[in-house]
Amino acid sequence: MNEFLHFLQAEMDEPGLFSWFHLIMLIPIIATAILMPLFFKDAKEKTYKRILLITWIVLIILEIFKQILKSFHYGDPSYWEYSIRDFPFSICSMVYYFVPIILFINKEKHPKIVDAAVGYLSFILFTMGIVVCVYTKMVTSRLIFINVQTLIHHGALIMLGVYTYVWNRKNITIKTFYRTLIAFAITAVIAILINLAFYPHFINMFFINPTRITNLPIGSVVQEKAGYPVYLIGFLSLIALVTFLTYLVETSIYKAVNKKAKS
Repeated sequence: MNEFLHFLQAEMDEPGLFSWFHLIMLIPIIATAILMPLFFKDAKEKTYKRILLITWIVLIILEIFKQILKSFHYGDPSYWEYSIRDFPFSICSMVYYFVPIILFINKEKHPKIVDAAVGYLSFILFTMGIVVCVYTKMVTSRLIFINVQTLIHHGALIMLGVYTYVWNRKNITIKTFYRTLIAFAITAVIAILINLAFYPHFINMFFINPTRITNLPIGSVVQEKAGYPVYLIGFLSLIALVTFLTYLVETSIYKAVNKKAKS
């Protein structure tokens, strides 16, 4: 087991933006984001959920390996030490929690909850996936496995975001956007509570720890100069704005394609 974990800790030069590694990883991401909605846009609900389930299982397995890898320290002697900072409750980790809502909650009995989960994947996680896959400096390291895992993860956010929207396109309305914001607000509150619960350890879930200056480049300046309340309002407002813009773009594309198909 120790040797296997040591194997997973194989290193490479940290990949730069649009390096050969970055570009090679982008090819399957772009391909799946295009092909999945193209071939399965009108799939039966069973097929739709099966695609989500398979993707979710793959992401969970890779996340488990990542958690083990980050907790294992190879040396003489080797030892295990888990850091709560690595617990998967970042914005991009919300895929682990919202896909099961779509899969296992009855949408006939709880349509608003499922609609919020659909919006979270279609708007917020889709956008976060694009941001990270373009600006990889936020997540890459010298560990080969971590670099592969993180790009698969964030690439899957793009694919799931596009496909979830396309499959649910006829049922997504402005109410989906509102419900998505409510869902995000709930997860943000939970993130703040986690950050506070483990004080004085620096845990920065959602980048909104009230006890420390955030490690976001521009955000840190705002928080230092204007204070945490202003930074928090600005951060949440930015997420809301980006979510709304994503909703508008996706809806506009759907209406344009639908109008062209009818004509």
